[in-house]
Amino acid sequence: MNQITQHDEWFLWGATLVTMDSQLRIISDGVITIQRGKITKIESNPNFIPPAHVFHLNAQGCLVMPGLINGHTHVGMSLLRGIANDLPLYDWLNQHIFPLERELGNKDFVSLGSQLASIEMIRGGITLFNDMYYFEEAAAEEVHKIGLRAICGQTHIEISGVEKSSDVIKKFDQFFEHLDSYPLVEGALAPHSIYGLSETLWRELVRYAASKSLILHTHLCETQEEVEKIRRERGLSPVEWFDSIGLFDQKAICAHAVELSSSDIKILGKKQVGVVYNPESNLKLGNRICPVVDLRLEGSRVAFGTDSTASNNNLNLLAEADVGTKLQVLKYGVGQLKAVDAVKMLTIEGAKALHMDALTGSLEMGKSADLIVLEINKPHCVPIFDWYSHLIYSSQQSDVRDTIVAGRILMRDRNLTTVDENSVLQQAKDMGKKVATMSAMLQSSKAN
Repeated sequence: MNQITQHDEWFLWGATLVTMDSQLRIISDGVITIQRGKITKIESNPNFIPPAHVFHLNAQGCLVMPGLINGHTHVGMSLLRGIANDLPLYDWLNQHIFPLERELGNKDFVSLGSQLASIEMIRGGITLFNDMYYFEEAAAEEVHKIGLRAICGQTHIEISGVEKSSDVIKKFDQFFEHLDSYPLVEGALAPHSIYGLSETLWRELVRYAASKSLILHTHLCETQEEVEKIRRERGLSPVEWFDSIGLFDQKAICAHAVELSSSDIKILGKKQVGVVYNPESNLKLGNRICPVVDLRLEGSRVAFGTDSTASNNNLNLLAEADVGTKLQVLKYGVGQLKAVDAVKMLTIEGAKALHMDALTGSLEMGKSADLIVLEINKPHCVPIFDWYSHLIYSSQQSDVRDTIVAGRILMRDRNLTTVDENSVLQQAKDMGKKVATMSAMLQSSKAN
């Protein structure tokens, strides 16, 4: 296990630094000084010699950049990876996912799924993720132990439509109290969707978020059916209705946003709403392409997201950015979303979308030392003419050598330092057998 803590001063040196700061500086022979988990100095020094008796990480011949930001996940679902395929969204949810969650969903299931997802994300260079699921206090506890940075959103679906708002809010109060001891975890409200809660409860939760300055994370305009249903019932699009109750005046994060009118896009842009683009999940479930170029032009901040492994089926954010950027070419034409824009969405713009840019998303003095080291001396990496093009179109998850969060090394030379990977993998395989058995039982009972 690595012994570096956020109270040590140490150095990372020798790499090309892709800073993603306001000037988009790229620094050769870079040296980063890290103290108490924060970046205290960045410089170019080709003659740097690490001080004796001080820990240092040699990154010569590598690329160092801010850690990747995954804007929308359901890490507790990682044990449902690939359980149901080749289905549209609502069939996938109602016939397979929801029934399995009702039978298997508990804190232990979410804890193990969160551990499995954390391992995958650390190996893929993700240092911050924005999550939404049930038993979210279990996810928060696991990522705290492992050392990732996360926004953990307790989800809610109003099954009866007549739940007392005071009872729901009391549960949220208890959830936030539980998270107080986890310094790298930000708690959030994560009501599932506009159709998953009554109008009354939505209004109450927006007021609650405003009173406590909370992040509010939800699904938005994921399908045409959703948009048509809300228009029939409320006479407004989901975006227009959310705007009317003040959701976008809060720290809102909206996942998917594929079915948007031009007026919807203008509202989201004017309010600078954080939008999360989940291209591979949307493709697999038969949904459309998020209008990223238009959203960014109007002022929205856009992050990439993987969604869950049940609908993706992986948490490979570099692959997500590759596919997602090319889909924008298909939708808008060549050059409308440039490689540098996509890297921003993976880092500093992603941090802005999640309301976390004061803390992370770029390599700058005073920010948290959330960064990754990528090897670039591989056949698919050579030669490199443009760092941003390389990151979006050439780099692979396996290139990530080291992953660091708040100055703590979570992976060094591809060896995880804060979690027993083999133990988690074996437990996940064992749980997979239970999931398969339960899935078969549920489908059999339905057929009969």
